[in-house]
Amino acid sequence: MEALWKTETQKDMEYWFQKVLEPEAYVLKKGIIASMNPQFVQCSYEQKTLTIEFMVQQWQLNPEGILHGGVLVTAFDTVFGLLCHYYSKQNMINTIEISTTFLKPVPENCKYCITVTANHIGRTITSMTAEARSSETKLLLATASTSFMRLEQKFVDILPK
Repeated sequence: MEALWKTETQKDMEYWFQKVLEPEAYVLKKGIIASMNPQFVQCSYEQKTLTIEFMVQQWQLNPEGILHGGVLVTAFDTVFGLLCHYYSKQNMINTIEISTTFLKPVPENCKYCITVTANHIGRTITSMTAEARSSETKLLLATASTSFMRLEQKFVDILPK
């Protein structure tokens, strides 16, 4: 599996994200990310982007019956983290800051895509921006930006065996 961490092509990048999001992969074994059921849509090696789709589930609703803002921030943070891990290899990463602007309410059963762009990939700090759009109408629902720190500590291989 080590070769997957030395990705150099569009094909390698697509393969890595598809493997990371397989049901038996480390990321989806437990916790909130697994409960959110992220689905790989596409990525671009050249543009340094990743798009993941989510569906609003009943448990994610706030009292008004729309997607809870914290869940949307979690979706942004998840996609940011996946793209950052791709570039950080097996180093652990940490969110330094995340800023989200909510533009439209997101109703139950709505499918939405989050597209993240890595704007700067440094040795220690990675800065990214993102958009959440309705999968059907392409309506812009929210935007976000973040900075992640690459740590020296290594973590377990997140790809399935």
